Amino acid sequence: MKKLIAISSALTTISMMVAPAMAFATTISTGLSQDTSGGAIPIVKAKWEANASSVAGGTPYASALEYYRDDAVAAGAQFNPSGQYQVNKKIALCSVVTDPDGLADITTAPGAVYGDVFYPMTVGANPLPIELGDSHVALPGQSGLGCGKLMQEDKLTKLSKADGIQLFCNNVRTNNNNLPVFNTSPTTYTYDEICAADGELQKETAAVYCSTKDLSYEDPSGDYAVWAVAQDKVGLQGKLINKFTYLPLTAFETDFTSVNYGNVRLATHKIISGDLTWDTATNPTNPASVRNVGNTRLSMKVMQDDMGFGQTDGIYNVKYDARVGSEASFASYWPNVTAILNNSLDLSELDEMDFSIDVSKFPPTHTGSYTGTMTLSAASTAHLTCPE
Repeated sequence: MKKLIAISSALTTISMMVAPAMAFATTISTGLSQDTSGGAIPIVKAKWEANASSVAGGTPYASALEYYRDDAVAAGAQFNPSGQYQVNKKIALCSVVTDPDGLADITTAPGAVYGDVFYPMTVGANPLPIELGDSHVALPGQSGLGCGKLMQEDKLTKLSKADGIQLFCNNVRTNNNNLPVFNTSPTTYTYDEICAADGELQKETAAVYCSTKDLSYEDPSGDYAVWAVAQDKVGLQGKLINKFTYLPLTAFETDFTSVNYGNVRLATHKIISGDLTWDTATNPTNPASVRNVGNTRLSMKVMQDDMGFGQTDGIYNVKYDARVGSEASFASYWPNVTAILNNSLDLSELDEMDFSIDVSKFPPTHTGSYTGTMTLSAASTAHLTCPE
């Protein structure tokens, strides 16, 4: 009975402590409409992309006056990746901008001039490749990763009058005149019009704006859309779009320089397994790992000599197997024949390499150890394509 009373009292006490319901958070909707009344739309008269360093991943140029080089002679910009692990490609984004209401309408605007770079996307019947593998890691500040998504937005900085004229009217026009794309609306702009002695650059009613950004060593090869957007004080925007090409490079590196099969018995399939740990500093021989450092997917290739085992009745006395990844099936190959291994490496992917050997005859004229040479290479593999 005492227990019942005690419980009843506790429940009563608890019920007396319960306060009226109170709201500690609520959701309020908000909204606005952009006021773009008055004024004229800014104009991006021309734009281009260029190298912003002397080599891929190298020291940045000391001045924006160097922003006129790319890596191929075709129209527009083409860039080579570094082909080195975590060594990125620094590029420049540049535009010639004017505003019928005066350049001050742009230069004092919070948004000013900026560039948006987008990953490749499937267009019509011609799919532009994009790698969607989980191993691909975006650079800091990149807002997207995948088909047609925005990679990054970068604000462009106004060059001085002298530097703008020197860069566009002299360096670009003289050394790489098919690099820029020109706006054709509301009129068709040209070098002659922009760079005239009484033109807008000279009168400072137009200016050159530039910025730099990194392309990752493992951003996929393909065509990247670039928007140049100029925004004035009331939010009116002028835009010009072009594309640059990130040229394909198939490249890999390994953390081993030799494969030691160890003690091998006759007619015994011996496997040497790799691992997923990159450890060249501590263990350069085994186990073996490989990683993709290019901007294409790739399939590894292997070729090995006969290590001195020779032939019997025209058939080699040794045969090999290799694979990339423990879940892949082995690819068998005879000496001096190049085999393409299963399981392609995605962008930036690291995986193990497993090798095996099967000796069908030890030549009686040879005793002791056997040595030979293995050659590793790679073939580019098609990117995964964007979903329709």
